[in-house]
Amino acid sequence: MSVHGGLPARITGIVFWGMVLAGLLIVLVTIQAWEADLEDAQSAYLAEAALTLQAQLESRPEPRPAGGAKPPAILEQMRRRYGFSALEVAGPAGVWRAGKPDMAQATYMQAMPVHKPDGTYEILRMQAYVPAHSVFLSEQRKHVLLFTGLVAMVFGLILQAILHRMLSRPFLRMVGTAQNFAAGDKSARFDVQGADEFGFLAGFINQALDAANRSEMALSQEKNRVEVMLHSITDAVIATDADGCVQFMNPVAEELIACSILAARDRPLHELGKFIDELTRLAIADPVRCCLLDGQIVVLHSGSELFVNHIGAEIPVSGTAAPMRNGRGEIMGCVVALQDARHARELTRRLTVQASRDSLTGLFNRHSFESQVRRLIDEVDGGYANHALFYLDLDQFKIVNDTCGHVAGDELLRQLGVILRDDLRSDDILARLGGDEFGVLLRRCSLDQAIKIADKLRRSVEEFRFAWGDKVFQIGVSIGVVPVEPGVTDLAALLSAADLACYAAKEAGRNRVHVYEASDDALAHQYGEMHWATDLVRALDEDRFEIFVQPIVALAAGDSHRHWEVLLRLRAADGGYIGPGAFMSAAERYGLMPRIDRWVIERTFRTFSDIAARSATECCQDVVAINLSGASLNDSSLIEFVRDIQASTGMPWERVCFEITETVAIRNLHMAISLVNELRNMGCKFALDDFGSGLSSFAYLKSLPVDYLKIDGSFIMDIVSDPVDRAMVEAIREVSRIMGVKTVAEWVENEETAEVLRTIGIDYAQGYFFGRPGAVGNWSEKCEALSRAPQLALAQVQ
Repeated sequence: MSVHGGLPARITGIVFWGMVLAGLLIVLVTIQAWEADLEDAQSAYLAEAALTLQAQLESRPEPRPAGGAKPPAILEQMRRRYGFSALEVAGPAGVWRAGKPDMAQATYMQAMPVHKPDGTYEILRMQAYVPAHSVFLSEQRKHVLLFTGLVAMVFGLILQAILHRMLSRPFLRMVGTAQNFAAGDKSARFDVQGADEFGFLAGFINQALDAANRSEMALSQEKNRVEVMLHSITDAVIATDADGCVQFMNPVAEELIACSILAARDRPLHELGKFIDELTRLAIADPVRCCLLDGQIVVLHSGSELFVNHIGAEIPVSGTAAPMRNGRGEIMGCVVALQDARHARELTRRLTVQASRDSLTGLFNRHSFESQVRRLIDEVDGGYANHALFYLDLDQFKIVNDTCGHVAGDELLRQLGVILRDDLRSDDILARLGGDEFGVLLRRCSLDQAIKIADKLRRSVEEFRFAWGDKVFQIGVSIGVVPVEPGVTDLAALLSAADLACYAAKEAGRNRVHVYEASDDALAHQYGEMHWATDLVRALDEDRFEIFVQPIVALAAGDSHRHWEVLLRLRAADGGYIGPGAFMSAAERYGLMPRIDRWVIERTFRTFSDIAARSATECCQDVVAINLSGASLNDSSLIEFVRDIQASTGMPWERVCFEITETVAIRNLHMAISLVNELRNMGCKFALDDFGSGLSSFAYLKSLPVDYLKIDGSFIMDIVSDPVDRAMVEAIREVSRIMGVKTVAEWVENEETAEVLRTIGIDYAQGYFFGRPGAVGNWSEKCEALSRAPQLALAQVQ
């Protein structure tokens, strides 16, 4: 829109013509007043004229009216001044006349006495001829209108100049600036030099324009960032209005829908494509419609959604539809974000296959095999036919690996996988369980038929010759067979039975088939110990052992000495702890005790040295007892190991007490005496554990220079009621007193037993009455409780 001074000109015109109209109104009012007062005004004018002439005649010896005498000039002046047509002054001698009398006009008479110098006077009469009122008023209107027009014109011109300077010019400048800004000149600014309202308004508008420019710039930058982001992300983004019609799509969405934004704008999304389930092929509710109706985020989360665009292409997708709201919280549209899930779905399929298959042989892996067995167990429990499970372990496979390397071993496993697969039925399951071990699951197969299939597998492996380079190998396979019959519910037990049967086949001479039987229990114990040996090595490597402590309390009232026996626990996978009774025989059988003993010694020295460095309690001076196995007695390097650990930890020698059992000491008496002497020379103490369990305890006691005798718990548990046990304990106590050895009673379970032992004179007691074994982390709390009440049970602080 163009503006050329219209508003200021209109304002000036309104003011100008307003003043003209006001002048005309004034003229009309004035003329009406004249018409009303004209009669009185004429008489007054005549009287005034008479007085003026009288004053002049009396002041000067003017001639009097006479025939032929010339009237005074003032007479004509007064006629003109007061608007008379003619003015006559008549005296005794004649008449003066000014103007031309018109007998048709109205006349006014005024007597005028004129005094003479001698004191006499004469009467003169003044007569005025007045024109008709309309003529007078018409004449007056002309004069008034002419005057009013001139005044209004001059004032209007002056006012127009003032308004143009003060209003039109700055206003037009502001309009021009506004037009420039509207035309796109963002640098256009209003003139703020004036100190009037226009200057203030211009400054205010300039600030608003600056703020608008900044906001527009920020909005433009944000819009550009959003557009760049939406165009660069790999997700398809579609924005709709409140009716579900498309308003925006990024390039990925255009590619997904196979339609440009120009063609898709203002069309509902369901016209451009639909969602279906990939598995059922059924339609899925339109997420845009659901989002707009519920006002909630809709998530495509089943993992099987397909988007079918308008040209029929099916694209696996995942994503969300979220509502857009305005400042009042009203839904103004919906934003749909879709991810092309083709690659992810394909990767998931591949990972599913890979997760269920062995990467080397292509057979099922252990996890998938166990899942199949678990499903079969459920079928058996439901009353279906029996099944069979094989556990296969190759014989002489290690020879191939050691001779030709792992590449040859891998190739052997791949070829054997093909051979085994060919000898099985189509619905049987063959899996590689790890290493050179395989598993077979026979569906709906009797035990007799399973044995025949197992022997067929064995013969096929036996007849196979594996060639690698210039070497040819013959191998065998040991197969354990276990039936999957009704009543079998434990997967772990079933697999363990198959593993045990395979182990039995190997123990019987290898390359044979063994069917699991209940009479394999003795073998199972040996097999269990073998597995414990593997688990114990792994536990040492993974640092899954922990040390517990149990207090040994002085029974005599004046004795403040305390001991703590260190006990070993194995941390299980479920977070619980396994006692040494479960794995100690396996550790001894497979020669792991020296390594375990060294672990306990090092951990004990470091733990209690660290506690002493952080704490200043009395318990930091207590004696800590560590058990040694028989294997460690024969370890000539143990002494040097103990010295090195003590040097690195700073554990005081006087706080260390080693324990060996009586039976171990008797079997290794020479080594035991040597070890005890060496350790006692360094400052350690020694205790003989389970004393009384051997057949010749007293005979060997004087050969062992020990500091403590720990009386076997079998003599303690019934000491209150069994006089023989009491006599045995009293005898041990008496011999120990003579030899200067302190006694410790084990298995003290109650206060009555503790009181009997105190009466006999036993020095120390250990058992659940004084405290159960607990984690070493709680040692400080046990210490404080023991210090407060050394003669009371510690069960309440466990």
